[in-house]
Amino acid sequence: MELEVFAAKLRTLRQRAGLSQEALAARLGVSAQSVSKWENTANWPEAALILPLARLLGVSADELLTVPTSREEWEKRWQEIVGECRQRGDHAALLALAEAALKDWPGDWDFRFRQASAEYQLAALTEDEPEREKLLRLSEGHFSQLLRESPGNASAGAMLIQILLALGRREEAKALARKLPYGEQLVLILHQGQERDDALRREIAKTAVELLNLLQSEGSREACAITAAILASAGEPKTLIWYRLNLQLQRSRLACGVAAEAALEALEEMIAAAKAYAAPAPASEADSFFSELPEAAAPSEVHRWVADVLAEECFASLRELPAFSALEREAALLPA
Repeated sequence: MELEVFAAKLRTLRQRAGLSQEALAARLGVSAQSVSKWENTANWPEAALILPLARLLGVSADELLTVPTSREEWEKRWQEIVGECRQRGDHAALLALAEAALKDWPGDWDFRFRQASAEYQLAALTEDEPEREKLLRLSEGHFSQLLRESPGNASAGAMLIQILLALGRREEAKALARKLPYGEQLVLILHQGQERDDALRREIAKTAVELLNLLQSEGSREACAITAAILASAGEPKTLIWYRLNLQLQRSRLACGVAAEAALEALEEMIAAAKAYAAPAPASEADSFFSELPEAAAPSEVHRWVADVLAEECFASLRELPAFSALEREAALLPA
């Protein structure tokens, strides 16, 4: 193993273990300066320190000294099996692969998200209640950590809300939802009975005005018709989310070519709304009011619809931007 590779791996493992250089040095009985030298490729630890160092970092000596498989290779392995595994419900295989990748790349956000998602899916499939709760709590811990690192991340937040609901912690789920993109719409789903109905009416009135102000100036009769239909329906929360999704799509189309930043922001909000739509549904579903969207859309249909939107020609000028690539990655995480 090259000293540079070892130094980077040591730093990552130390940070994952929650240890400062000083704390690690104290436990090994060496100076903090020695640890700093190891991490800055000045020299290697003494051979006698390798085993206790590995134990403190929660890995074997072999793992500490093994050259990691490249991130690209792990991603290739994941893409080779993910479709088939999901189709047959083999989330255990996905979990095993994610955990193996994290041994080489412990700080990788995507594989940590995949690990936590596989834990949640396994919990949903098991009939053993203690095992189910164990998996849910593991997944909760992993998603909570991801959310602390990326506050407001809609993907991690939506998954954590589902876990809290599965654990019967509805109020915590509602509190979390308010901190996320489209938080108020997520809260609508979590409301019950009259509380939900009142909140829904307030949100419908607010967003109806927003849509009219935005699109009526464009002479859009369709916008007025959609707004009138939604106001008349007093529909279920998912109707409102479709409505928000459509609003953000229209915003992005209007802004595209004029204000790239505004278009990207609207597309980001559209994807957040799509994720909210794919979240656990109320018992009653309302029909979609948008001809572009399928009625009673399954998560896979939402995934395809968002992919088609991002492929539209009107967004061609945005495709070279890093922010657009990030949106495509977010969209790829929608349930397929």
